[in-house]
Amino acid sequence: MTETALLQSAEHAACGNALSSLFHPQSIAFIGASERPNTPASRGLRNCLRHGFKGGLYPINPKYPELFGVPCYKTLADLPELPDLVMIALSAEMTLSAVAECKAAGVKTVVVCSAGWEEQGPEGVERAQRLQQIMVGAQMRMLGPNCLGAGNPAQGLCLGYNSSFESMAHARTGRVGLVTQSGAMMGGLLLNGEDAGADIGLYAHVGNAMDIGMEELAQHMLENAQIDVVALMIEGLRQPQRFLELARRARAIGKPLVVFKAGASELGRQAVMSHTGALAGSDEVFAAVCREEGILRVSESEDLLSTASALAKWKNKRPVGKAGLLVFTLSGGAASILADECADADVPVPELSAATLQKLSAILPSYVKASNPLDVGGAVFSDPELPRRALAIALEDEAIDSVLWVGVGAPRDDRSQLWLNQALDVMATSDKASIIIPVSGYVQEAGFERARAMGVPVARSLRASAQLNGFARKFNQATYPPGEYGAGIPELPKIGGLIDEVQSKALLKALGLKVPDSRVANTAADVESCARELAGTVVVKGLARGIAHKSEHGLVALNLGTPEAARAAAEKMQAQAAELEFLGFLVERMATKGVEVVLGIKRDPGFGPVLMFGLGGISVELFKDVAFGMCPLSPESARELIGLTKAAELLRGFRGQPKADEPALIDAMVRLSQFAAHHAGRLSEMDVNPVIVLPQGQGVLALDAMIACDAAP
Repeated sequence: MTETALLQSAEHAACGNALSSLFHPQSIAFIGASERPNTPASRGLRNCLRHGFKGGLYPINPKYPELFGVPCYKTLADLPELPDLVMIALSAEMTLSAVAECKAAGVKTVVVCSAGWEEQGPEGVERAQRLQQIMVGAQMRMLGPNCLGAGNPAQGLCLGYNSSFESMAHARTGRVGLVTQSGAMMGGLLLNGEDAGADIGLYAHVGNAMDIGMEELAQHMLENAQIDVVALMIEGLRQPQRFLELARRARAIGKPLVVFKAGASELGRQAVMSHTGALAGSDEVFAAVCREEGILRVSESEDLLSTASALAKWKNKRPVGKAGLLVFTLSGGAASILADECADADVPVPELSAATLQKLSAILPSYVKASNPLDVGGAVFSDPELPRRALAIALEDEAIDSVLWVGVGAPRDDRSQLWLNQALDVMATSDKASIIIPVSGYVQEAGFERARAMGVPVARSLRASAQLNGFARKFNQATYPPGEYGAGIPELPKIGGLIDEVQSKALLKALGLKVPDSRVANTAADVESCARELAGTVVVKGLARGIAHKSEHGLVALNLGTPEAARAAAEKMQAQAAELEFLGFLVERMATKGVEVVLGIKRDPGFGPVLMFGLGGISVELFKDVAFGMCPLSPESARELIGLTKAAELLRGFRGQPKADEPALIDAMVRLSQFAAHHAGRLSEMDVNPVIVLPQGQGVLALDAMIACDAAP
């Protein structure tokens, strides 16, 4: 085993040891429990009693000799044993002394419920600092504060104390680990998930995450043998780099990481100088991270646990992604809708083989077409057993790796229940993944209990069912190799701030990107001689201090056919923008036509530099058709970025146009990403816009460039 692997194994073991007392305690104390049944500590105690926790349960409150049928103790010191886990549900101020007492006693883990910390203004911040000081040097770990707790249904552990937990039965133990940054949402997710068959294995709410954070909890769950999928409800990432490590670890051990992230839209963004900076918000970067690292991101919170649970239930099925989906329906209308939803989710619905079609045609009436989607709805009333036989035949086809069964009605009447049971009978004998969707009714229907017991997911909508199948395919796709940092990277100037176009293009040229032939003129008079040297049609650009976008200030003149016209354009710029501090003029040979794209860099505060690609020129502002990738890019990931935008159609010969030099563009993207990765600590923003992609074999040409960086330390 390599040194890196040994270190990773040690980290995983340390994480497991640190959190074992949170999810697998031998005994629990409840400081703040009272005769009021709905207070946090009382609910935590009552939930553990109701779910059959086998270890010691010790309420602590000097007012009572007994609570809810178990002895109550005056202090922590009075307990018959030192508890592994202590739930503290006191006021914020009283919590401080309780945490200190637990630390001194040698408690392994505390769960701190109270609010009143950083979220409560200066007084709360000061109180949080005192709590942090108590935890300094502690062997004890803390979940919270402002925390709803954790649970392990297999052990009867349930500390959750909002009203949702009162109704949970935890009758089935799932193989999904859930970590949330929202306490109220955790209760709703768990209760709705349980009702729908999306059962849970471990769960925790991080609260203010002063000590134990989301990433550490998720890592512990990944390493737990009873967990096959980890689901995260994210409001914001405190440790982005550790989140990346988590995603890579999940991928390495073959356990899907499913996330829902709130805050996709932003009310405001800080002022930025580049197009890339304006378009690369935190959510766009997060989406790029998910795509590249194989993280499955659901768009609606309702789909978080259902997706994670389905993937866990399909672990022992044939991998989804080797073939296509069979849509088996009793509703022709549903089949039409699903065709669109499957296309949006990149789910193939393949044609069935000739042999399968022949077998189906032999049992189907003449007015039912053997195909995929396979709609047998018109024949079920004359032959109630037809759905069973048709599904069994179609599901054997090698072009099929999974099936979506669409019923007509909720399983409340004998006929609907019959057809559902027929489908479940066939699914029970197949090694292919299956999903059920009712056209009417809801997923919590009592009639779906058999499906839940079998581990067959019941989707909440046609769209959700297609997306679920699509997620399984994404997870089973091969990931691209990581990018390399490269060699021969030119250094940034020592100065900080905006680097002018002349210096920016010199850096691009040193990096290996082509730029137009050019001259720098100090005055408008010098522009004429520079244009004469270049010969032919030229472009004149005014260089003014602090100006990032020259065209917005009238500092760009194109298609100047004579030296005199070039000089006149420069003089006009000076006259119309007299308030600017002119540093000179850049005179360039006019470029030939090609496909205009934009390449840009933005330094994300959490994930580091990202590269933006999209249609260039003014199109980037107009259409915002861009894609982002983490730096450095591999050639494969650069090609993927191109394919995510409409620029791909133009580059690959749209409507008979000549194909552009896409390999040269990919080389430029990779090289620029290596430059960004090399200067991750200083490079703030960069726009290369437009980049002209010339016809095949002719390369690319960077027509404009802007770089902003921090000063050298």
